[in-house]
Amino acid sequence: MIAAVAHNIGYPAEAYSELRRETRVICNGQVRLSLGPYDVVAELVDVSNNGFRVQHSFADLQPGSEVRFQHRFFVGQAEVVWTQLVAGRLQSGFRVLRG
Repeated sequence: MIAAVAHNIGYPAEAYSELRRETRVICNGQVRLSLGPYDVVAELVDVSNNGFRVQHSFADLQPGSEVRFQHRFFVGQAEVVWTQLVAGRLQSGFRVLRG
């Protein structure tokens, strides 16, 4: 959440990475994101206890959208917290939704 707020007030991606509350662990592999009629294949960048970040090319992934995600180690539902362009590729951060 802090990352989204920092991004909205104009901090570059490198600056707000230090504002994160949770430790991130580098992780990789494909993640399938399902958003309505769309299935998007993204690349996992990192994970935390409550969320994850992916790199993708789907411009319609907007903050507040809920997606179903599937990785070889985990599945579930998540909310898009932020999306931004990083080094020519889109990246999005997600908060995992708990039932």
